Amino acid sequence: MYYFDIGSSTIKLYESEKELNLIEEKSIMFKKGFSEAGILQENIDKLLEFIKEVKEKYNLTEKNAKIFATGIWRKIPSKQLRNVKDNFKKMDLEFNVISHEKENYYFEKAMQGNYKNRVMMVNMGGKTTELVVFNDDKVENRVNLNIGVSDVFEQCPNINELNNKINKEEIINKLENLIPENIDFNCDIAIHTGGELRFQKLVKYNLQDNTFFDDGVHKVFVTYEDFDKKNDELLNKVSLEELRKLMPTNPDWMNGAKAGVLLGEAIFKKANIKNIVPSDLNLINGVVKEEKNNY
Repeated sequence: MYYFDIGSSTIKLYESEKELNLIEEKSIMFKKGFSEAGILQENIDKLLEFIKEVKEKYNLTEKNAKIFATGIWRKIPSKQLRNVKDNFKKMDLEFNVISHEKENYYFEKAMQGNYKNRVMMVNMGGKTTELVVFNDDKVENRVNLNIGVSDVFEQCPNINELNNKINKEEIINKLENLIPENIDFNCDIAIHTGGELRFQKLVKYNLQDNTFFDDGVHKVFVTYEDFDKKNDELLNKVSLEELRKLMPTNPDWMNGAKAGVLLGEAIFKKANIKNIVPSDLNLINGVVKEEKNNY
């Protein structure tokens, strides 16, 4: 079975046999130029071109591929959504936009595991961030924050430029102030999702063996101090071009990397997190787990 995760900036295609594997990925900034008319037509064309390419490559049909669209796709005008669905239908695929509640449900399902202590899951998006607190394997609390990676770009639009004279602590304090909620849930550990494990390995964070829990998935962690130190290096000494070269198959994914680490650090600081467990799990992992449970 194949699964598409189509978000506000990245399309991911997974194949599930014995394990779930990411087999194709493409970043398109659907948020860029978004207006009352919806997503720019040039970006819709890029989406359809990519879908057509992978459809032919893997012989995808409505019977062997499922599509889960989130984020900005929930905000596009009904006319544009109908056109997108019609174009997918012509390719024998069903374009499916899921609700924020359903997305949260699948993320929780993906993350649910035997942690043997309290942990906080952090799932950052373009305009919102979901926090879920697990106490052992049970959900203890849920908080949806009205802050996302795009807010970092609003605070410092030149973040991807070297010699930008950004004061990291000042930006983090501003981001903290955009979070009115009390998010200190007495958790020492946060699981940071959204391809964070892949990213931290690529840029070489000081990852250590995870001795807090053994869920068979999350093998490493980084201390908040080492996370902060590496983020200083990324902001001030690593160019966007260097980051993009680390991911040659989809370099555009790196365009939001610096903004993402700043937002992550602001959330971890406000929540008083001491240790960060990077994770590549996402909503598709939850979809597959749900389907296996219902099989």
